[in-house]
Amino acid sequence: MKRAPRSLQGRLVLVTLLTTALLWLAAALATWVDARHELGELLDGHLAQAAALLVAQQTAAPDDEHHTIDAPRMHRYSPQVAFQVFHEGRLALRSADAPELPMVAPEAGFRHGFRTVVLGRESWRVFAAQGAEGDVLVYVAEQMASRAEILQAVLRGSLLPLALALPLLGLATLWSGRSSPGPL
Repeated sequence: MKRAPRSLQGRLVLVTLLTTALLWLAAALATWVDARHELGELLDGHLAQAAALLVAQQTAAPDDEHHTIDAPRMHRYSPQVAFQVFHEGRLALRSADAPELPMVAPEAGFRHGFRTVVLGRESWRVFAAQGAEGDVLVYVAEQMASRAEILQAVLRGSLLPLALALPLLGLATLWSGRSSPGPL
């Protein structure tokens, strides 16, 4: 069993290193929690806005034909986003990545708001919006895995510099702990 340093210098360095490491871990955890929350809010906002646009479009010009939109892949996350538009209970429009059955079972009574569901083997974040007349129901969904990828990228960008700085802080603490008590 390792014993605590007996010298004042050793104790000062040890306490400072432990305090620095604990504060760094607390800051990293706070960064992760805040980034995850803000990213979720941002992406949920995009889903809600997309649903509102689809409701407005379908309400303005509904037709009885079943359409599948094979939108061009304009972004690397495009295959991880899907939508469905139902008019009077029938599928009227859907993206190529969307199933033909409703993303959320109609008997669940889910007609507005957010829900996380499993479709196939993937977990999806779904936003449902209903038209003012109640005849249009839109689902816009995004794979939860894509949200996790974005969060990891954000955290890499913010926590990696902190992780690289931690050993430098340790060396600076060690140097100051050894040089400062000299006059004592």
